[in-house]
Amino acid sequence: MAREPITLVEIDVGGCGRVFGVGACTATLSGGVVRKCYNTFATCAAPTVFLPAVKTLTFADPRPNMPRGGSTIFPAVKSVSVMAATVNIAGSDEGSGPLGRRATIAVDLSDFPYHDRGIDPYVAERISGAAQTDEAGYDPAARGSFFGKLRARWPYYGGRALRIKQGFIDGGALVDMVTRNFVITEMTAPDDLGRVRLEAEDPLSLLANDRAVYPAINQGALLVGIDAVATSATLTPVGIGATYAASGELVIGSEILAFTRAVDVLTFTARAVAGTVAASHTAGDTVQTVGVFDAVRLDDAVARLCLAAPGFAPALLPLATWAAEVTRWAPDVLVRTRITSPTGIGLLLGELMVLGVSIWWDDFGQTVGLKCNRPPDSDTVFEITEKSNLLSFEAEDRNSARLTDIVFATVQTDPTKGVSGYDNFKRAAWTFDPKAKDSRAYGDTRIRKILSRWFNNGEDSAVLVLSQRLLKRFSSAPIKATMTLDAKDTAIRLTDVLRVTSRAFTDATGRQVPTLLQVTGRSDPKPGQTIEITAQAYQFDGRYGFATVDTQGDYATATAAEKLAGNFAVDETTLLFTDGTAPYEAI
Repeated sequence: MAREPITLVEIDVGGCGRVFGVGACTATLSGGVVRKCYNTFATCAAPTVFLPAVKTLTFADPRPNMPRGGSTIFPAVKSVSVMAATVNIAGSDEGSGPLGRRATIAVDLSDFPYHDRGIDPYVAERISGAAQTDEAGYDPAARGSFFGKLRARWPYYGGRALRIKQGFIDGGALVDMVTRNFVITEMTAPDDLGRVRLEAEDPLSLLANDRAVYPAINQGALLVGIDAVATSATLTPVGIGATYAASGELVIGSEILAFTRAVDVLTFTARAVAGTVAASHTAGDTVQTVGVFDAVRLDDAVARLCLAAPGFAPALLPLATWAAEVTRWAPDVLVRTRITSPTGIGLLLGELMVLGVSIWWDDFGQTVGLKCNRPPDSDTVFEITEKSNLLSFEAEDRNSARLTDIVFATVQTDPTKGVSGYDNFKRAAWTFDPKAKDSRAYGDTRIRKILSRWFNNGEDSAVLVLSQRLLKRFSSAPIKATMTLDAKDTAIRLTDVLRVTSRAFTDATGRQVPTLLQVTGRSDPKPGQTIEITAQAYQFDGRYGFATVDTQGDYATATAAEKLAGNFAVDETTLLFTDGTAPYEAI
């Protein structure tokens, strides 16, 4: 029999690893406890000794050749639909969320009666009556339905893992399975036709402003008021100090203070930190920890914020890959700031993206991607032509996204006042593209205003470089392209580079000019047949290279690879190389 495609849906149900009334579990059938739990937190009779565990439930479409020998697969899937994620390149699309659009999935399932075996550890006792004191034994298969009971026993499904595994059944075995990870956002109750829907998003949804903040919210307050010269204070309620670090910075009112802590007692090692003003504070005033970034690289700052989100797994961050990217393209971009109030992590990541990085969910690698705003550099370039793989193509100029000027405000006057306006910043750097502003060119001004809390030491050189890179990419109206490709191009991912040869891109003579585009969106409307791509022009016109070692030869003797990565001096008179090509540019 030929192999057949199959899609499995897995959900991780949060449960308990203990046995009711045995060992560490103190629950008993007495008093107000009339029924044994279902080993879930919502039904737990002894929550203080609850031991988190996970049970994976697997679903597939009904079929006669269901794989056997493994865990139970419930034949309940009716349909699976996926909306692919998009990426917001360096936070440049103000009409999109800072992290682009989340990949979403909707799974429609059929509800069914179920005997609870393999789900309820005490199913035999439900039947005998030993698991409850309020009624005699009963048949679980005759009560309710699978999903109705699941929702009642496990109402805390939000944020739990959902996986889509797609591959083939070959000889009764699952082969070539590809896994995609999501987190559950919604589960509908069974309707009158027994239909249930699971909805989920990719793991970046855990970073949404309404789900995760940085720094974490503190609930301690001053037990007794302090004056402007006090050197210590006590937190209330009793024991709340355990939720604070042993040392660091905190904010009370509009004053930042450095501290050390012993139990609930704070000792202030500095008052009026970061230009704030020492002041008296009243009993009951909130004591909030400050998130301090002091000379932190972009990749490390992004990682710190991601890992501060509840439930965000460290395995989703390919830190070594990030480090290599930032080491090559932004090693000297160091952020320095204080986050003085709990702020949405998605918002903070969006502010970092404006500093020259793109962050997205890599649906292929099942990790978070990070790439600097830079010229193409050792990227795999996919050749796309009308003759080979381009089934349809449309392109439009996004004039609204064009830039002529960057105004970059840095150095907050008062870190406790956020980034609400220019009046809270001490510096403003103005960078512009004179050619784009020339009356013979566009002849107008398109200003991008960046109010950045992340450069509170000024970082003038970084501001200049980042502004120039933005202008280099957006001084001309960036092209947005939409194309359909055949299935052989399924390896294309978000932020990959395409070289497109099409009648849409020509020079003044009408000759087609291969043009670089960067992928911002990807979907599979007909899996295995076609893919749809949206892409943005990769408008780093010019030639770029890195400073070379002193022992390297001159341009004439350099290899093609050395010329691609190197940086050589041109003739001082002609400003050209010996082969007539233009000089390298700094970016």
